[in-house]
Amino acid sequence: MNLLLQILFQILLSIFIIYGIHTMWNYLKDSYSTKKTRDLVNSQITKYKKMIKEIQANHQSPKPLFENPDEKLSMQNELADFMNSQSG
Repeated sequence: MNLLLQILFQILLSIFIIYGIHTMWNYLKDSYSTKKTRDLVNSQITKYKKMIKEIQANHQSPKPLFENPDEKLSMQNELADFMNSQSG
């Protein structure tokens, strides 16, 4: 019976020590640290506006593939010659 009371006392003492340390840790953490608050709505709006601004700034008309019609005709002729040489 004495052994059972001793074990029970050790368990209760351990629980109280753990609870005390836990409470002290939370108190120190709350007292001496700064709270971090994040503004998720405005930060996302700011990022979105920045993306739109970059897209609009970089919006350029696509560069034409050929400078003049002669280059296009030349490329078509080269392609036709290549295809003919491959098939026969």
